[in-house]
This record gives sequence, C-alpha cells and structure tokens, in this order.
Amino acid sequence: MRFNARLGAAVLVLGSALYMVASVVTSRSAMAEIPPDLSANPAEASLGVMKAAAALVQEERSVVVDVRPAGAYARFHVPGAVLMPGAGPEQLKALLRTHAPVIVCASRDELAQKLVVKVRQANPTARIHYLADGARAWYLAFELPVPLFAESSPPDGYADALQLVSAWFEGPGPRPEARSRTVEALQTLARLNYQPSLLKSGKKAAAAGGGKKKIGGGCG
Repeated sequence: MRFNARLGAAVLVLGSALYMVASVVTSRSAMAEIPPDLSANPAEASLGVMKAAAALVQEERSVVVDVRPAGAYARFHVPGAVLMPGAGPEQLKALLRTHAPVIVCASRDELAQKLVVKVRQANPTARIHYLADGARAWYLAFELPVPLFAESSPPDGYADALQLVSAWFEGPGPRPEARSRTVEALQTLARLNYQPSLLKSGKKAAAAGGGKKKIGGGCG
C-alpha cells in the first residue's frame, strides 16, 4: 500500500488542531475552577461583602462596628455587629487594641471611608476597613431571597453555599471545624455571582410573601 503524503499531512494537521482545542478547553476549565481570592489586602480601605464575610470567618479577633443610629441598626445589621452610634477615630483606635481587623459599617461609604482614613493617618498599619455599601450589601448577598428578584434560576451550588454561610453567621456560634467549609462556600458564592438582576435593572419583580424589608440607603 502506497503512503498518501497529502492524506498523512491532513491527518497531522487535524490532530494538531484537535490537540490545540482540547488544550484551550482544559485551560479554561482549570481557570474556572480556581477559587476567588477573598483575602483582605491590608492596603484596601473598602471590602466587598464576600471579602468582609471571609475576614469575619477566618479572623477570630475580627469585628464589625456599626456606627449608624440605633434605629437603623434595629431595622437590620450585620450579624454580630457591635453598635457604636457616631463612633469617631479615637473609639475605633481603642477597639483596635483588642480586635483586628475592624470593619466599619456606616450609612454612607463616604462617612466610613473618612473614619478609616483618619485612623490610618495615626497608624498606617492599622487593620481597619469599611464594608462597601454597608448593611445593604450584606442584606442583598445573604438575606434577600435572590431567586425572587432574578431573571434566571439559581446556579448549581448556590443554595448549598448560602446555607453554609447562613449557618455560620446565624447559628448558635461559630464552629472552628466549619471554618474552611464556610470560606469555600463564600468563594463559591463569589464565583457564581448570582445577583438580584430585576432589582438592579429596575424591573418589577414578583412580590415575596410576608413583610418587606427596606433595602435602600444602607438598610436604614
């Protein structure tokens, strides 16, 4: 049997193309599996809600300081947050002696940022941040029934991850053995990025049963 050079070359080209496609798919799949980095950079002033939650899970001395009025705190607050209405830089600096990181929750990001900047001016290495978008961000991420306000169904893994995170913050008390699983759940939520798109797009969402919670203006 004579060897067909053209056919052999075509087979080699096809094989190379298939190998390249498989390599790209494998590479993209591997990249998709890399968990998001939720570690808080000391230089960051603001923390997104997933980073803030991860810091609270991983750091035993971490604390959220809510500087909003008591009424706003009563309407909704980050679980475990310490109420210090109108707290100033000196009070926060005192708290840093026993807690770190300190995460400030205010009614406006501008106010929280000013507090963080003032504390860091006195102590550039202070582990203090503020929760971006305040209590509202926490409510939208972990309390709002997102499927009622989303244009798509929850992605695989969303419900289980949310349940694990809720168990950590709403349960009888943090369990050290659940720490790593809770961080992994937060990474899953960050990767899935399932959002209440109907709220963000201004479309009218289906009404949820029961009473409604205020979610504007930092949840009060």
